Amino acid sequence: MDSKMDMTFYFSSKFNLLFQSWNISSAGQLAGVLVGIFVVVLFYEGLKMSREVLLAVTLKRKGVMSAPKFTYPLLIIQQADKRPSPHPSHTSSNSGPRFAIVLIHLLQFGLRIVEVGLAYLLMLAVMTFNGWLFLTVVLGAAVGYFVSNLVKWSCLPLLG
Repeated sequence: MDSKMDMTFYFSSKFNLLFQSWNISSAGQLAGVLVGIFVVVLFYEGLKMSREVLLAVTLKRKGVMSAPKFTYPLLIIQQADKRPSPHPSHTSSNSGPRFAIVLIHLLQFGLRIVEVGLAYLLMLAVMTFNGWLFLTVVLGAAVGYFVSNLVKWSCLPLLG
């Protein structure tokens, strides 16, 4: 099996992408792959931003927006423990807010797994050293970051 891999950037429409069976051999296939990679990068950037917005919404609800980032989960749980029970006769632990925090944490965890998986797949795609793929990933990241930040900044008034 002779599979010499280029270790310098090249601009060609003939290469294998991620798997031996994904053989790109024409300009049309290359165009389709580039559009697909661009969409995946946009999704990746949007996913990163959605995790930030989810965290901001959670913190806004709990009243801990100004806390240092590394103490968010601890402060949210402490805040939930300090809230008085809506029913004075119930003196048990305040499990409702804790359960919501755990659910939000699990959602963040799941989104992070998808984010890391996409990041590694995009890294492996760039490691084919195809110049067109590299430029598409960089352009997609730039456009995705720009669009995601526009969406985030337009959502900020809704959080306040």
